[in-house]
Amino acid sequence: MYTTSFVNVPLENLLERVQTIKHEGVRFVQLFAEKNADDSLDVVYTFYNEVEDHALNLVVQLPEDARVPSIQGLYFASFSYENEAHDLFGVRFANMKLDFGGHFFNVAQDAPMTIISPEQKAAREKAAKLAAAKAAKEAKAAREAAESAAAKKAEEQTPAQADAEAVAKVNELAPKVAKPVDPAKPAEPAAEAAPAPAGVDDRTAKMLAKLAALEAKDPEKAAKLRENLAARGIDVSAPATSKDGE
Repeated sequence: MYTTSFVNVPLENLLERVQTIKHEGVRFVQLFAEKNADDSLDVVYTFYNEVEDHALNLVVQLPEDARVPSIQGLYFASFSYENEAHDLFGVRFANMKLDFGGHFFNVAQDAPMTIISPEQKAAREKAAKLAAAKAAKEAKAAREAAESAAAKKAEEQTPAQADAEAVAKVNELAPKVAKPVDPAKPAEPAAEAAPAPAGVDDRTAKMLAKLAALEAKDPEKAAKLRENLAARGIDVSAPATSKDGE
């Protein structure tokens, strides 16, 4: 009894599936392109197994701007169907053995079977505008929420917490360069840390040292960090020293 079936096949698996069908001795019947309600395209390949009296239809959903591998190397009779799908629906095939270059049919315009009506075009443009407006509204809401959260955090945060957070940020941004160790050489004694300027506490001194290291690597980022810390009332500038002890 004659039977038929439809099987969805991903585009990347098409050629392998057709090779298997060819190896099994199944006959190629046709292929055609069809336009869906959302204007996407499918290509349907029909094969007939005479032993089982069964028609197998492979349905390939095409992504936008897809390149479909030609099956002419396996079933040369597909050349007319592939050229037809190209000329009428704009389907692009790769590695065609016989390619009419868009002149298999004498058509007045490219891909005439995929032209949309003015009503469809207007509906698409309206949908695109609505989507853009929605995205802009969501982005604005997210930005305002982030600003509100930052303001609330600044109000609730104590000076000590703000100071600790600033030190953590400086530590994250400061470059960390590991010096290679030569096992043949004895370990060098650790260099003594430079004394902090007068009137600078240990935490501020550490921040100044980190910022100095960051300025050597990325002065622009260091300057922005200084401005950010200063805006939060955290002084990370080294105090000026007087001349001759004045």
